[in-house]
Amino acid sequence: MTNIKSACKNILQGVISILIIGIISLILTTRAVAQEGELSADETAKKLANPAGSLANLANNLSYRTYKGDLPGTQNQSAWSYTFQPVLPFPVGEKGRNITFRPAINITFNQPVYHAADETFKDIGTNLNDLTFDLVYAGNSMKEGHNGYLWGMGLAGTLPIATDSLSGGNQWRFGPELFGGVLQSWGVFGALVNNQWNVGGSSDEPYNSTSAQYFYGITLGSGWQILSAPVITYNWNADSGEGLSVPLGTGIARTIKIGRTPWRFQLEVWYYLEQPDSFGSDWFLSFDFRPVIKNPFIFKKK
Repeated sequence: MTNIKSACKNILQGVISILIIGIISLILTTRAVAQEGELSADETAKKLANPAGSLANLANNLSYRTYKGDLPGTQNQSAWSYTFQPVLPFPVGEKGRNITFRPAINITFNQPVYHAADETFKDIGTNLNDLTFDLVYAGNSMKEGHNGYLWGMGLAGTLPIATDSLSGGNQWRFGPELFGGVLQSWGVFGALVNNQWNVGGSSDEPYNSTSAQYFYGITLGSGWQILSAPVITYNWNADSGEGLSVPLGTGIARTIKIGRTPWRFQLEVWYYLEQPDSFGSDWFLSFDFRPVIKNPFIFKKK
């Protein structure tokens, strides 16, 4: 009964958090306008599938994750989380290049943590996790029409703002990031790779981790897409069999206009082909919705 009450409390807190941020998103979209002229649903969808694209938007993601591993009780563990990620491109020059800032605010509602002393998992409740971000200078090199290459470089980082030491690393982490992709008439695909190290904070534990997000978006017409953006990670300091996570993902999305504002709604699923032996993700399900907003860094010429 206690576990049920705790789970209901966590879900209620999560719903309230989502409603608050959702209301903020709606307020910000009331003055949203089409960017770069009136784009079709398919053109908007393709730009949104590009992590370093030119459209400012507010990503809201509610996800559910299950786990597997050798630790006792792992098969019974799961977690809900919510991520709010504004995508804010700053135009540079006249060649379609942007400096894009993507901070991610993540809240977990029932994250399980293993206690070795009594060999059990405990729910640490609802917590704000460390803030992660990337800051990328990106552009494209078009060959003909809708065909070309995407490229970018920048910085990835993690800021120690977690409300519980068990849900954060207590470290300032930074490292380089590279971005590349291919743009075709049928869609877009590519990858975004970074590596972060511990550069300060209250924890001096060594940290050296690589993250590789591969993404694709296949245009089906009328704003529909098959798309996904799974994240492969490797912890270079982990013991053998504990460092690698490799998900295989797919999803379906639809971009539509509500009033004058383009919105994308997406369902996505990942299955982990590889995860840490002791405790790692098994399945990941998510629902994502994001409005395109007026870019605060684009000013109308008088």
